[in-house]
Amino acid sequence: MQRNYNFIYSKLVEKDSDLIGHIAYSLYKKSKIEYIETQKQAGKTPTDTELIPFNDFSSTESSLESYRLKAELIIQGFIENALEEELESFKEQVVNSQIEILGDVVKPLVTPTWKNILIGVAGSFVFALISVAFYFIITYGNYSIKIKVEQPTENVKNNTLKNNTK
Repeated sequence: MQRNYNFIYSKLVEKDSDLIGHIAYSLYKKSKIEYIETQKQAGKTPTDTELIPFNDFSSTESSLESYRLKAELIIQGFIENALEEELESFKEQVVNSQIEILGDVVKPLVTPTWKNILIGVAGSFVFALISVAFYFIITYGNYSIKIKVEQPTENVKNNTLKNNTK
């Protein structure tokens, strides 16, 4: 018995590098396998002659275009996913690069913690020395701090009242 060959491969794949055509052909093969499995579940194994209606339907222009369109969508989804992953990777690299550059710029501007502590201790020591010096000057010197508080005179009170009523 001679096998009935379908030439759908040559209708879907234009040349060896036609990725869309190869994917479209694999979609056709998937449909054919699903058709055969459906027939087997119904209790009959289709012969080559019984597959002729499937092959005829699959070879119509609309079916061929459908396979190619689905293949294009698959490739488009793949490209979008690949680009999205690449974009995320690029964003991560840019952020890491910016962090590194900012670290290099800021590092010389920031004093180490031990240096800040040493400056704080030295500042406190100098403040304490100045405070002690003032204490000794005021206590043992002939200096005194006098604050004189006076009661306002009548002229000052009158001037203040005049200014407020204007």
